Amino acid sequence: MSSQMMVRLQPTPAAVAVARQQLDRMRERLTDEAYEDSRLMVSELVTNSLRHASLSSHQEIELVMALQGATLRVEVGDPGPGFEPRPRSADHSAESGWGLFLVARLADRWGVARDGLHRVWFELDGAATGS
Repeated sequence: MSSQMMVRLQPTPAAVAVARQQLDRMRERLTDEAYEDSRLMVSELVTNSLRHASLSSHQEIELVMALQGATLRVEVGDPGPGFEPRPRSADHSAESGWGLFLVARLADRWGVARDGLHRVWFELDGAATGS
């Protein structure tokens, strides 16, 4: 079974809560672990857009979530300048900036794509209940 949803978020602190609410709409179809992990990763990626994309009030963050079979794919895109992902070690001493490190640890796959928007995406295998 396949399902997809897309929502555009205003670049305000409320965007993180709205993104989590959208994920909540898929809750019944996700395993507990996939739900908790994806909730954390969605929060981190939307927060990264808010902090680093330098969005104006008329720009938006795009959140796309798709459940294809047992795999959940989430994309967070914004029109910001983007970045090149760099590896980070667990012994790094900074108190912030751990979002992509967490995504790399929790997701089965993740990456960065550019198609007019700068997108960070992740996939979780075995995310669907009954998979």
